[in-house]
Amino acid sequence: MNRDLAFGLLGAALAAGYYRLAASIPQSALADGVGPRGLPIAYAVVLLGLSLILIGRSVRTRNREPRTRNAEPGSQHPAVRVVGMLAIGAAYIALVPWLGYVVTVAGLLLAVTWYLSGVVTRTIVLVAASGAVVFWLLFVRLLGIPHPPGFWARLF
Repeated sequence: MNRDLAFGLLGAALAAGYYRLAASIPQSALADGVGPRGLPIAYAVVLLGLSLILIGRSVRTRNREPRTRNAEPGSQHPAVRVVGMLAIGAAYIALVPWLGYVVTVAGLLLAVTWYLSGVVTRTIVLVAASGAVVFWLLFVRLLGIPHPPGFWARLF
């Protein structure tokens, strides 16, 4: 069993357990349209979807050569990678009140991609920008979760 399959199966099991726990959260008479279960159930579904993708990837690449690590920017010692990711997360938390949710999430997606791959292309910038818009639509518009608008709101 390769690592992707093992983590995919573990993720699917965690998603099932998390879904079961989230579904057992009682509804409140004061809850909005999403309710207290909405976001945890959405997380469980996303985790299951990502786990299934990982399982599918492991099955599809089962007969290929094993992956080797390249000497790329994202292939440092694991502790260094963790510290770098924590620094990116800390920068996100520090900047989100000032820059706003959409701009900071786009920057977060771009920074993480650059940190792990060492490249930035037009496609990566487009994916980061569109990913930020999708997250904004999901959390702010669809689920009604307030977001920090940043100084941009005062300009318009």
